Amino acid sequence: MDKRVLPTGNPVCSLILVDCSDLSADEKLALASQLSDKLEGVAVALVKGEDIVLDPLSDESPDPSTVKDSVTEFISRRKDSAHYAVEVAGERIVVRSAEPVSAMRKKKQNQLPPNLKQSSFCGFVTEYEDLLMLHTRLHGGAF
Repeated sequence: MDKRVLPTGNPVCSLILVDCSDLSADEKLALASQLSDKLEGVAVALVKGEDIVLDPLSDESPDPSTVKDSVTEFISRRKDSAHYAVEVAGERIVVRSAEPVSAMRKKKQNQLPPNLKQSSFCGFVTEYEDLLMLHTRLHGGAF
């Protein structure tokens, strides 16, 4: 991963995104939790829309191969794992379903309304961004 430098002299880490638009909201939360555990303090995985974004907690960047392996491991534990593929496109890891219509139907059943935000750690739901940020910090303690 390349590190660029801002005009202020601070390094900018490239973000790794996991496109999991074919997964349900609950599956995204479970995957984000697993990724955060695997990255052991290097980064925290946060669900943002259809993606999981790895937010670095230190100067060390998350290893893309570790992230891909963790996503592959998560998908392999599914009953229908044969219907999913994990692909890498640059710094984007994409989870694709062989049956996108079925995946979309499952996903629609578990979506939150647009004004609600959910904790990627435990499923806590709130409409307030500040409260969610405070709640997330309580999980990690080191933010």
